[in-house]
This record gives sequence, C-alpha cells and structure tokens, in this order.
Amino acid sequence: MKKVVLMLFILVLCSTFVFANGSTESSTAAKKTVAYPTKEITIIIPWNPGGTNDLMARAMQPIFKSMYNVDLVVKNVPGGGSAVGITEAMIAKPDGYTLGLATSSYLALIAQGRVSSAFDDASNMMNVAQEPVCLVVKAKGKYADAEAVIAAAKAKSKGISVGIPGSNNVNQAYATLLQEKIGSEFNFMPFDGGSRIVAELIGGHIDAGVLKPSETITQVRAGELAIVGVFNKDGIAILPEVPTFDSLGYDVFRLGNIQQTAYLMGPKGIDSEIQTKIIDMFTNVLKSEEYKAFADQVGINVAAFSGTEFDTFIHEVYDGLVKASEEIFTK
Repeated sequence: MKKVVLMLFILVLCSTFVFANGSTESSTAAKKTVAYPTKEITIIIPWNPGGTNDLMARAMQPIFKSMYNVDLVVKNVPGGGSAVGITEAMIAKPDGYTLGLATSSYLALIAQGRVSSAFDDASNMMNVAQEPVCLVVKAKGKYADAEAVIAAAKAKSKGISVGIPGSNNVNQAYATLLQEKIGSEFNFMPFDGGSRIVAELIGGHIDAGVLKPSETITQVRAGELAIVGVFNKDGIAILPEVPTFDSLGYDVFRLGNIQQTAYLMGPKGIDSEIQTKIIDMFTNVLKSEEYKAFADQVGINVAAFSGTEFDTFIHEVYDGLVKASEEIFTK
C-alpha cells in the first residue's frame, strides 16, 4: 500500500513539474519580442533628389543614427508621378526594412484609377508632414496681392497663367475651386516640378504659381517671390501675415479635406509589433528639436500622428481626391 501511495505521489510531482515547466516556456514565448531593427532601413523617395520629400528624409538620417544607431538609407526612385517608387516599396519584403514616403500625389493617382493598386494595398502607418498650398507671384511684380491676381482673372478669363507642378493633383484642385468662387478661369500651365515654376515666375514668363512653402521659401526670403494667398484654413506659421483665401471670403473647401500631405508606408503584411516600433522611432525623430529646426527653416509643417487619427485623416484626404477626380480632373 505504501508503495502504491509513493508511486502516485511521484506521478503527481512529475506532472506538476511538467505543467509548470510548460507554462514557463509558454510565458517566455509570449514575452519574446521581435528584434528590430538589426540592420539599415531603406526609405524610398518616389521623386528626384532635391525635392521636399527628399530633403525631409535626408534631414532624418543623422537624427535617426544618433537616436538608434541605425542607418536610414534614402533611395530615390522617381517616375510615374510617384507611382514607380511607391510600387517598389509596396512589393518589397514585408520585414520593415523597406519603407516609402508617399504623398497626396499618389492618393490622387489611386483616386483617378491611374495605378492598379488600391488604397489599402499597403501598410499605411503614420503621417509625417502637411504643407499648405499657396498662390505665389513674382515679388514687386504686376500683382501686389491675391486680390490683384483675382481681379485680373475676372477681367479676362484665362488671361492669368498659373503654373502647376504636374496635373490632376491637390494644387490644381484648389486652384480650380478658387476659379469657381471668382467666376473666371485661369490658364493652367503644367510643369515638371516646382523648381521649374519658380524659375518661370522669377523670369516673368508666367503670372502665378500654386506651390508649397518649402518650394519657394528661399526665394521669398531673398525677395524674389511673394506668397500672396494660402489655400488651407490655418495659414503658414512662418509667414503669419499671408492671408488665407478663406479669410478673404473664398470658400475653397467644397470637396472636403484635401491636403498636401506626406505619410510613411510599406508593404502589406509587416508584423504589427514591427510596425509599432517603426511608428515610435519615426515619431521620436520627427518631434526632435533638431528636426523641428530643419522644418522651420524650409517651411514644412511637421504633422506626426498615427493610429485612429491618421486613419481618419488619410481617408478624408483620399475621399476628397476621389471627388476631385470625378468633378474636376475629368473635365
């Protein structure tokens, strides 16, 4: 009898040990975190070097290295109005080591059906920057302010030449919405990039341009160009004296919240824990004092946010561009 009891005790003890050991292993496995990053991270910029997005990414590089001792490699892949570079980022291995910096321009391509991918075919992670769209003229030229440009447009429909970087984008949408409000039409002139418009304005070859502050701030500070109106409701922080078109009585928001924005994305299927780490890392870089100093210098509005706020915002921008595609770009 004593032997039977002893054997039962040993069996219970062994079972308890096995169960406890298994629980410990399960607990350890549950607590195991993904090692990331362990090597350099490549961020694809779907534009040529020297543009706003390229400058933003390159400004992140030394801060990224200082904070995390990880190299952030900037790879320029221009073409197709940003479609070539973003497609490369979308089809990359979903390990978090290849990301892309997409913009409203790519959202506009999706909205118009000019790319085969859909809005949710990527891991859209967080917003990076928002830039107001502005009406720019030659400083000390024919037009002292926005009202002078509008008066000239009213006097002669299509008599005012307005440079647009590319076509069927946020810039053209806002300028077209302004047309509606003034009851006249601009003579739109598409160019391959903002730098060409800057040169045409300074040379006196076009009357105005619709550009971002970061594309013009150097010439504005040099007294060569003047920003005379802002299409967003909040104005420009570094140039608070410039009026918004909303404050001048021109409501250009019929299509909703369309904005010139840049956001961080990557291929579909990146591990959720890695995505969280990516968002945390880039958020810390964007909110650093070093990056804020760079942004203020070039006229970029840092807008680092993620989660529900980002999802709501980016869908609003996309929905507005869908409306623009249906009501403006197809006409």
